[in-house]
Amino acid sequence: MVYRLFAAVAGPLEKMLGITCRDYTQLASVKLDQPLSVSERRRYFFHRLMCDICRRQEKRLRQLNRLASATLKQAGDDAMVKLDDEARGRIRHRILEELKNGSQ
Repeated sequence: MVYRLFAAVAGPLEKMLGITCRDYTQLASVKLDQPLSVSERRRYFFHRLMCDICRRQEKRLRQLNRLASATLKQAGDDAMVKLDDEARGRIRHRILEELKNGSQ
């Protein structure tokens, strides 16, 4: 019930500012690895103020990131995979493509 009310009120604002819950989740994920641009930060913080569901989802994302980091740290340097910037770019591009295709 609360979500439907939120969607009815915030939906037009989200569309006007160009950020949905899916966009927010992507920005929250990127934010873990690198700083957001000024426009991304603006969209990110606006949505964060409005959407309790996304705040909780982001908290879970940060917990998962900490858990993964702690696990890799325990495993030592042998478990760390070193990727060059090109490989990281290909992986990021593929993930974003999969996310985009999943939303259609």
